Amino acid sequence: MSIISRLVDRITGRDPDAPPRLPSPDALVLLTRPQGEPEAELLKGILEQEGIRSMVKNRDAQSARAGGMGPPWAYELWVLRKDLARAREIIDAGPDQS
Repeated sequence: MSIISRLVDRITGRDPDAPPRLPSPDALVLLTRPQGEPEAELLKGILEQEGIRSMVKNRDAQSARAGGMGPPWAYELWVLRKDLARAREIIDAGPDQS
């Protein structure tokens, strides 16, 4: 173990012998990249009807600031990690679509 790693562990209070942490089930993960805001909102509504909370992100900063509709490539649909498999089944999105 390097000196820097030991310093970081000491500063952060992390135990170097502790096993690595698993990803949180409450972490947000990318489900899919819809083709525009209307499709993103439609998929979000379908997931909400099934009890899955989701979030639409607009990656285009300019349209997001202006409050307008962004370009089709700018939208992403995110869900909680614990809901990912079920959400993929509901919207029929395979693992390679996210």
